Amino acid sequence: MATRLFSSISVSTTLASTINSSVTSMTVATGTATTLLGGVTIVANSQFTVALDPDTANEEIVFITAGPSGDTFTISRGEAGSSAITHSAGATVKHVLTSDDLNAFEAGLDTSGGGTISGLLLMGG
Repeated sequence: MATRLFSSISVSTTLASTINSSVTSMTVATGTATTLLGGVTIVANSQFTVALDPDTANEEIVFITAGPSGDTFTISRGEAGSSAITHSAGATVKHVLTSDDLNAFEAGLDTSGGGTISGLLLMGG
C-alpha cells in the first residue's frame, strides 16, 4: 500500500494546459507545484490526493505519484470511484481528503493498543 501524504497548508492551483482522459501527467500553473504540495515531498511508493475541477460535475480524483519536475506531476487517474475525463486548461487543482483516504487511514490503525498508524504522513500546521 502506498503511503498517503497530506498537507494542511496546500494551496490550490490550476491546470496549465488541457489534459485528456488517458494522459498520466499534468502540468499546473507556472511556479505553483510546490505550493500545491504544501511542504510534502513525493517519494517512491507515496501518493498525494488532489481533485481536478472539484465540486463540479466534472470532478475527478487523481493521485500524484511523482514530481514535481518543474510544474509537472505524474498522476494516477480516476481514483476513489471517480472517472478519468478531459479537463480544460484553467481547471482548478486542489488537495483533498477523500473517503478512500479515510478508509486507508482506518485500515492502518493498530487496534492492539499501541495507537500507531501505518502508511500516513501529515505535513503542515
